[in-house]
Amino acid sequence: MEINLKGSIRENIGTSNSKRLRGDGSIPAVLYGLGIEPIALIIDERDFKNAMKTEAGSNVILNLEIDSKKYTTLARQIQRHPYKDHFLHVDLIQVDLTKTVEADVQLHFIGIPVGVKEEGGIIQTINSSIAISCLPTSIPSFLEIDISKLNVGDNISASEIKLPPNVVLANSEDDSVLVTITLPRAAIEEDEVLEGLEGEEFEGEDGAESESSQENNGEESSDESGE
Repeated sequence: MEINLKGSIRENIGTSNSKRLRGDGSIPAVLYGLGIEPIALIIDERDFKNAMKTEAGSNVILNLEIDSKKYTTLARQIQRHPYKDHFLHVDLIQVDLTKTVEADVQLHFIGIPVGVKEEGGIIQTINSSIAISCLPTSIPSFLEIDISKLNVGDNISASEIKLPPNVVLANSEDDSVLVTITLPRAAIEEDEVLEGLEGEEFEGEDGAESESSQENNGEESSDESGE
């Protein structure tokens, strides 16, 4: 997906100027890549927000126009306000649509695992995105992963994901775990307590038998000495 975006050269650089720009509804930005010198920019926050809300999210191709010059870019290093719905800064990297790039793609886990429905487990998400490599126009909006067949103790790693055509893992040896099915902590603690109790009962029975044997042996010894 491609979106048109306009920007203008940022003449004044500094913290105070950046705050003023944000107060006026703009975002300080920088453009670089493909051999060009970094260019300090100003882009409209509303336009950028709308671009990020498309199906492609942060991987949308931005056709950036600056003073009648056009650049094909991707948004990288997006800085957001910690608790307000505002962007603080964004890096725009110029890309060649005929050359591969790396991108982080969101994962959508679908289905209810067997381990949840029948075994009382819970879904534990380890990584909600994955790094892939492909042409800019082939970056998927997201990847769906079916987890319905997972039992407690099962997991899915990056190497097991079926990727779209012409899309590969950014790291071919990536075997990181993405999602796993585990038992709730309360259930694990309960099992540990039960195991402890069973151990104590077993030791108690041995102890009782030992004491009983000692008493019987003592009686037998007394009888023998009396005779």
